[in-house]
Amino acid sequence: MFVIAGGLGMVVPILPIFVRDLGASGIWLGLSFSGFAIIQTPLTPIIGRFGDRFGRKKFILAGLTIYIFIGIGLSMASTYQAVTLLRMTMGLGASLMFPSALATIGILAPKEQEGRYMGLFMVSFTAGFGIGPLIGGVIKDALGPEAAFLSLSVAATLALLSFITLMPREEFYESDDKNNMPSISNMLRNQAVISLFIFNLSFGIGLGAVMTFIAIFMTDKLYATATLIGLIIGSRAIISSVLQPLLGRLADRMPRHYLIFMGGILLSVCTSAIPLSDSVLMLFIIFLILGIGESAALPASLAITTDLGSKYGHGTLMGFANAVLVFGLLVGSVGGSLVESTLGIENVFRITGIVTLAMTVIFLITWRKPENLAI
Repeated sequence: MFVIAGGLGMVVPILPIFVRDLGASGIWLGLSFSGFAIIQTPLTPIIGRFGDRFGRKKFILAGLTIYIFIGIGLSMASTYQAVTLLRMTMGLGASLMFPSALATIGILAPKEQEGRYMGLFMVSFTAGFGIGPLIGGVIKDALGPEAAFLSLSVAATLALLSFITLMPREEFYESDDKNNMPSISNMLRNQAVISLFIFNLSFGIGLGAVMTFIAIFMTDKLYATATLIGLIIGSRAIISSVLQPLLGRLADRMPRHYLIFMGGILLSVCTSAIPLSDSVLMLFIIFLILGIGESAALPASLAITTDLGSKYGHGTLMGFANAVLVFGLLVGSVGGSLVESTLGIENVFRITGIVTLAMTVIFLITWRKPENLAI
């Protein structure tokens, strides 16, 4: 996960500027960044359910293989339509990998230590995603965007080889009861599940809007280089990777929904404050605080997902939770594109912050602790 997250992070500071230079604007600008969500949203719950029944290792292998070819394709793309199609294909790879990986960690987590395990595991993703944008920005400034896209293929190849050689046989860690999983309809009637999905949607909307437009904002308003853009984007993930293990342990000792609420408040306020940045330093501070909010909310939400997954199937619930988050990315990215084309890029961040705040409050109001689960 560290290697593949680094590869994904490499393209974040590059892609929005790259497709805009190819002529993308409006909805196409949003789709070229978050088009993967169109495929990933419906497929992730299905793959998660299949993983509970048939095993997860094969899905991760297939997803990594797809990512190898995606990087090569992006390096050869000459139109923003081709980039959008490739980003949509990335959704297939992600739907194969992410719910399977998260479900595996959920199975390994001991009871009442879900926050600790998820906090530790997410370090692999956030640290990779933190280092990746900086590396991608340096490569783009030195060698061009095509070289950065090829770096995604290199990272996916390394991840594939590591997974093949290091991952033990599935029977060593498989423990779901495949023949006695509650129905999906029962899961979707659980109030805690619905509240969790509300937070996931709000987090996805904020992340989608910020990641789609921050590179354009920094280029046009702050005249930043790709390296500086990568540094700013990566700073959020780096501080998150440092704090998540600590706050993951805290999520095992205090009500997790309060941590999610506090993290959501920080995320919403800081997102709205991005247009106030008149220097790279000020934006850097805002992104560090965004990382703190993310560190509070994510381990707690994943711990709840893991705990609930013991009842409904880890892959099934991880798949649905991930699908809702990814759908939020699509909404934030495409919705942000519509706002940007009519009201300006500053209002993308302001409106996104207001929406995130409202949904965070709704999460807290609707939260009901489920019976017999230690969350």
